[in-house]
Amino acid sequence: MEFDLNVFLLQLATFLVGMWLSAKIFLPYLRKWMSDRQKRIEDQLAAAEKRQKDAEALKAEFEKKVKELEQNTADILQRTRQEATKGRDEVIQAARKEAELILSDARKAIQSERQEVTQALQKEVGVLAVAIAEKILRASVDAKAQEKLVQEGVKELGARKN
Repeated sequence: MEFDLNVFLLQLATFLVGMWLSAKIFLPYLRKWMSDRQKRIEDQLAAAEKRQKDAEALKAEFEKKVKELEQNTADILQRTRQEATKGRDEVIQAARKEAELILSDARKAIQSERQEVTQALQKEVGVLAVAIAEKILRASVDAKAQEKLVQEGVKELGARKN
């Protein structure tokens, strides 16, 4: 292949005219598109940084609220424990008072029953003593008969007691 200067110059001129036309017609659009793209990317980066700062602020606020909530929960649990302890103590104290009243009533009932049994026993002993005295007086006053009557009276007293 031979080098032809005319073809070379024509190709060079065509290339330069094409470059000049491309620079005048397409380069402004290309520059505008590139600057718009660069601006859009910068805006997206700025928005992402802003969202990240907002997210960090929200996270800090969330952590603060979580700590407040934990503190409030701890306070509520403490108050609840105190109220439960106080309620338990009141219930125990009321139960003790009621138990003391029941014991006191039981003691009074036992004492009353004891007195009634004692009085009933005294009446029976009195009746038996009178019956023995009558039998002794009816029977002859001899010692053997009297001993026998006393033994029978004691047996009767034992039988009535059971």
